[in-house]
Amino acid sequence: MTLPKMTSPFLLGAGTGAFVLAVLAFSNNWVVSAKANQGEVQDAWINAQASVCAARATVHLKAMANAPDLQGYQAGARAAREGLAKDFSMALPGTTEPEAGVVSACSQMLNKEL
Repeated sequence: MTLPKMTSPFLLGAGTGAFVLAVLAFSNNWVVSAKANQGEVQDAWINAQASVCAARATVHLKAMANAPDLQGYQAGARAAREGLAKDFSMALPGTTEPEAGVVSACSQMLNKEL
């Protein structure tokens, strides 16, 4: 069986195009790798825990008669936010204290919410 005359240039062009497309896809981050996905999952996990922490702290502050001022970046407000975030963040099973990223994210959420 013989192939038509135009088959060879067509196959060469298709192979070259596939190679160029693969190089472009990886160099421009069009392909999502498992490592990139793992980072997004970790960020989502931290944000979910921080949201729960901020909600619990907000409910606690609304129930208090004399709640501290948490707005701003003064040392007192920052220390109060971090203290609330540490108190209302949950330590996961197998750990003794909450993750630092969760406490930090919760503290930032408390600054934005109130």
